[in-house]
Amino acid sequence: MKDLSKTKKLNNLFKDWKKKVPENNVWDGIINEELFDNSRKKVLFITKDPNNPKQTAGDFREWWKNSIKYAFSYRIAEWSYGILNDFPEYDEIWKNKDAAQNAIQQIAFMNIKKVGGSGSAKFDQIMDHTRKSFDFIHQEIGIIGPEIIILGISWKEIRTELFPKQEWKNSGYNIDIAKYKKSKIIDFYHPSSRNAPSASYSLLQNIIRSKPFMEL
Repeated sequence: MKDLSKTKKLNNLFKDWKKKVPENNVWDGIINEELFDNSRKKVLFITKDPNNPKQTAGDFREWWKNSIKYAFSYRIAEWSYGILNDFPEYDEIWKNKDAAQNAIQQIAFMNIKKVGGSGSAKFDQIMDHTRKSFDFIHQEIGIIGPEIIILGISWKEIRTELFPKQEWKNSGYNIDIAKYKKSKIIDFYHPSSRNAPSASYSLLQNIIRSKPFMEL
């Protein structure tokens, strides 16, 4: 019997997940499995919830297939481009208008809470979904199989709930890092944070090139 693709495994997982959490209606995962499998690094971004106050159903894999919009997805694309291309100068990304779009095709992305929220995530809701979806969240991470996880959830309490056994250490840049199975985690900014884009890009570069991160 032919092995299922990761995308099909994720879709099967989401069906079971929805039985447990019926309000779930915004899905995610590997944006383009072929490009992800052939990428130089397997990168997964984990954030809180979709900015989707109208509660429309959707899927980031479809939304990001042909275009990206808004600062949130642009930051993810920039950071992805840096990781996948050994961090060229920030301005290089925008000399080729397709560079960011190509980069975001090669990564995986997931929200903890797969129900639309407002522009500002609510702590209690994210914590509730972390707890009731804990096993599903880790199954999704396991199917994706990332080498690097960029965690953008802002709250250390939720980080601890999500990764309860991790030993975190400072990267040397006041950003915590940890090892989770075969993945290296960076507890980074949320992609919508109000940091200068070039500054967050440079910081991520420094962390990934740091000795503590390389030694994880």
